Amino acid sequence: MIANALYLGLTGFIQMIFELLSHYRGMGPLSGIFTGTPYTIGFFEAHGFAVLTAVLVFGVMLKDLKPQWHLYLALVCLLLGGANLLFWDSFAKVGLVTAGYVATSLHILFFGLQTFSFMKTRKE
Repeated sequence: MIANALYLGLTGFIQMIFELLSHYRGMGPLSGIFTGTPYTIGFFEAHGFAVLTAVLVFGVMLKDLKPQWHLYLALVCLLLGGANLLFWDSFAKVGLVTAGYVATSLHILFFGLQTFSFMKTRKE
């Protein structure tokens, strides 16, 4: 749970900064993709959702460990990883296929781990 939250929170926060810098200032590693485009909103929302999920883990979930939290995190990973797969051509169109592989692989990994944790803890 903690590793998943760190991944979601840190990656989401860094990506949000990059998206803001590129959209409004035309600078940063994503400037060639997001400068002035209306499509930045979807990426910004997804990464903001990841950050909010990390805040939820550290602010609430760790103080109230229940099996349902593992299920919630598994579903978050399913949503994010599933969206990556469903819209995979977006990674290709903006030249971020390698980043897509890494992000999607981690979402799938954490989906499996959180599902396993849910199944294990709900029986105890």
